[in-house]
Amino acid sequence: MSTTTTSENYQTSVLIKAGTLGVFKAITERIDEWWGEVDRQPSGTGVTFRVSFGEAFWTFRVTTFEPEHLVTWECIESNQVHAGLMGIKEEWLGTQLHWQIATEEESATRLCFTHEGLVPDFNCYEVCSDAWGYFIGSSLKELVERGQGQPELI
Repeated sequence: MSTTTTSENYQTSVLIKAGTLGVFKAITERIDEWWGEVDRQPSGTGVTFRVSFGEAFWTFRVTTFEPEHLVTWECIESNQVHAGLMGIKEEWLGTQLHWQIATEEESATRLCFTHEGLVPDFNCYEVCSDAWGYFIGSSLKELVERGQGQPELI
């Protein structure tokens, strides 16, 4: 997994030993198996859905939906809660999550993730960047490659 940070965005990429369809389905149909509880699947442009962990939640609107290539979610509602961190409730509000999927090798897909607007100045940056590293680099990858992710389900 490769992670970079700029003053504007958090980015990471991971090589997954699977085809683009499996990665795409993990992002659009299996969120609850690698990240958190989801109220509906982000199945097309304009769809809104909520991901939650107990009292913490984020509501997203799908703004780009190109099967097996690119999916973008815009955070339209946020109730981010993490013990010991103040002022983070709405830090994700207005940020965009870009999921770019590309064939890297015959039997592998490169997933490039950019959380546009998640910046080092955010109070939640360290916790959020560590969480993305885990959920994308471990949980989502393991779900697609081995059939079992490790979501944060409460």
